[in-house]
Amino acid sequence: MGIHSFRPFLARQLGDPSGWFGRLLLKFLNRRNATLNDLVLETLQLQPGDRLLEVGFGGGDLIDKLVATGKPSQVVGVERSPDAIEICKRRFQPLIDQGRVELHQASAEALPFATQQFSQVCTVNTLYFWANAPQVLGECYRVLQPGGRLVIGYASKAYLERQGLTQQGFSAYETSEVEALLHAAGFTAISTRGDQRDRPSEIFCTSGAVPS
Repeated sequence: MGIHSFRPFLARQLGDPSGWFGRLLLKFLNRRNATLNDLVLETLQLQPGDRLLEVGFGGGDLIDKLVATGKPSQVVGVERSPDAIEICKRRFQPLIDQGRVELHQASAEALPFATQQFSQVCTVNTLYFWANAPQVLGECYRVLQPGGRLVIGYASKAYLERQGLTQQGFSAYETSEVEALLHAAGFTAISTRGDQRDRPSEIFCTSGAVPS
C-alpha cells in the first residue's frame, strides 16, 4: 500500500477502527491520547455518585481512568466500532458484571438513552468525525441532567492541518467554533482550556453546562 492510499485508509480507521489494523490502532491510541484523556479527566471535576457517559471510547483508556478515581457510580460508553466494543468488553468484563461499566454500540447522532440520564458526558477525539455536530451536541444535551456538564477533548485545527488530516475528511475546528456550537445547542458556562505544558497548546477541552 503506497503512502497516498495509506493516508485515507488510516483516516477511515481512526474514525471507525476495524480488523487487525484497527485493533492495533486502538492500543496505539490509548497511549497517544493519554495526555488529552488526562486533561478531560481534570476538566470533568468528578463528584461522588456521578453517572457518566463517554461517547466514542475507543480502546477504553479513559474509561479505565474514570473508574480508577472511585467517584462515578457508573461509567457508560457508546462506540460505533464493533471491534472496539469487543476489545473493551473483554477488558472490562469484571466491571461490567458489577454494573460499574456499561457499553453500547451506537451512533453519537442517536444516543440509546432516555432524557436526563447522566450527570456528565465526555468525548475525546471524536469531534472530527461527526457528520452532524449540532445533532450530536443536541443528543448530549438531551441525555444530561439539569446542571450536567459536557466536556469535549480535541486537537487544534492547526495540528490537524499540519498532519494533513483535514485533506482526509477530518473536520477541524477553532476553539471559538466549538464554543459557538455548544452555545447554539443551549449549553451555558462555556469555557476552553489547553494543555499548560504546550505553548501554544495543540490540545483543548471545551466544556459547557445544561442550565439547572
